[in-house]
Order: sequence, then structure tokens, then C-alpha cells
Amino acid sequence: MARAIEKIEQDIAALEEATSAIAQDFYNTYERYLKGLGQAMRQQLILATYHLCTQAYPQAFLSLSFSQRQQLQKAIRKLAENAKQQLLEVLHPPKSGLLPDLPTHNTNFDELVSRLFGNRAERAPSPEAEEKTAPGESEEREEKDTSPSLSLLPLNSGDNLSFVSENLVANALSVANSQSPITKPDELAFWQEKLEGAIAKIIQKVSRDTNRLLQQSGILPKKLPEPVLEAAAKVEASGESVPGPPNLLNLVIETEDDSASDKPDEQESESSTLIQLTAIHLRLSEIEFTDPKVATVRHQIRSLSAKLNNLGRDYHKKQREKSVAEAEAAWRVSWFDE
Repeated sequence: MARAIEKIEQDIAALEEATSAIAQDFYNTYERYLKGLGQAMRQQLILATYHLCTQAYPQAFLSLSFSQRQQLQKAIRKLAENAKQQLLEVLHPPKSGLLPDLPTHNTNFDELVSRLFGNRAERAPSPEAEEKTAPGESEEREEKDTSPSLSLLPLNSGDNLSFVSENLVANALSVANSQSPITKPDELAFWQEKLEGAIAKIIQKVSRDTNRLLQQSGILPKKLPEPVLEAAAKVEASGESVPGPPNLLNLVIETEDDSASDKPDEQESESSTLIQLTAIHLRLSEIEFTDPKVATVRHQIRSLSAKLNNLGRDYHKKQREKSVAEAEAAWRVSWFDE
């Protein structure tokens, strides 16, 4: 029985080694994928905005002055470049037990401490220190505290002042960098899930920011609520693809006149009108489809995911075999006939 358990443990170790190797393959493949995806996304965002301004709302675009058109185009390029850079920054090596992402702004010191170390960061004074501290002395000490370990982070205008301990952040980064590589298939699958979720959020955000910019420029109606666009995008995602230029969302909404509230219900229903709208809605599948290199790397990611699924099944199977073998051995050790 001991030999059987030892053999199972050797099989588990081999599966963990294979998981570590495939984790490195995942990282290298995603690195190539995100570089190509960022460039393809930039091109598709500009192309979708071009179609929207020239095909869907040509009169609104022509109503802009030459300088306004240039400013709009410059802002679109900046949004695309920012999203491209965010895609490159979202990739981190797969490590076991990573700390939460460290904030760089808009987070106060207490929140940072709580996220990094939880309740352990709350340091209560020792009983000896309380006895030696005179009443009111602690308040004076807090007011006079000018520890050099605290530095003020750059903040946006209007934000509250936030202090972050340099030593605390340095220690946290040191711990994060010292994490061991992933060896369990479940952890690697979770790493990939988080990465894919981050990619989707970046694409969704750049679409939303572009629509806001088009609203501010007078291309899209200013009264178009974002929840309507988000709901329409979710409905479309669950259905079939629609014909037309890629990465655009076509929808029809019902609007009411401002004076409709003062009219009877029958007249109020007649005063509503249907408006057809077009908005930016980047889709990952359409971005990949337009770039053969990105599509090829995505196919490689799918192949790695299939290998990871097989590793996961084998790993759980071996873990159960080990538990059963250990339970049987424990039974035999403790069993005796009276």
C-alpha cells in the first residue's frame, strides 16, 4: 500500500511539473496575443468610428468645424493608444497565491493596509506603552508624527489626500515577486479566467469611453443613456451576429416628447417616437477575425486550454486516488480484531 501511495504521489508531481510548464507556455502565448490584439483593437476602433461618423451620422460630423474634427480624431487615437497600453500591462506571470493588485491612486492608507494584510495591520499599543503614555500624549505624538516612510502619491484634482507607506508597498511587492510558480491546474485556470476577464473589461471600457466622446462632440445624441447601450450589447451577445460594419451596435429605442407627461395616456402613447441609433461596440471575436495573426495565436490559446483541462481531470483523479489509498491504509492501521 505504501508503494501504491508513493506511485500516486510521483504521478501527481509529474502533473504539477507539466502544469508549471504549460503555465509558462500560457504566459508566452498571451504576451504575443496581447501585443497583436492591442494593435488590431486600435485599428478596429478607428475604423468603427469612421463608419459611425461617415455612414451613420454624416450630417452631425459635417456640422463640426475643421478643428473640432481634428480634436475628435486625436481623442479617438488617444483612447485607442491608452487601451492598447492597458492590454500590455494586464499580463502578469502566473504565480501561486498572488496578492491583490496594488492601487496607485484614489485609495487611502487604511484601505491599502486592509487589502494587503487584513486585520494584522491594525497595531494596538502594548500594555507597557499604554502605562508609560500620559493622557493626551498620544494625540500630540500623532500630530507631530512626520515619519519619512510615508510619501504623498500624485492625485487627480478633487481627490482626497491619500498616503501610502513606501516600506509597506516595497514589502508587498517583494512578497509578490517571491511567489512560487503555479503547479496546480485549478490555479492556472483561475489565472486565465482573471486575465480573460480583464481583457473583456478593457474592450468594454474603451467602447464606453468612445461613445461618451462622440456624445460630447455632438455626434451621438446626448440623451442616450449608457444602461440602454449596455443592455442592448448583452442582448446582442446572447443572439446571432448582425450584418453590417463590425464593432458597431444598431438599436432602436422609443422616446417620448417632453410635453407628453401633461397629456392623457392615449395621447401620450401617440407622442412617443422610435429612433434608430448606432454606437461603438467592440467585439473581441470581430477584432480577432480581422487580424489573421491574432486569430492564429487565439487558436494556440484554445489548444493550451484543452491541454489544461485534460491536466485538471487527471490531477483531480490522482488526488482522489491518493485520498482513497491513504484512507484504506489508515483503516488497516487502526483496525484490530477483539
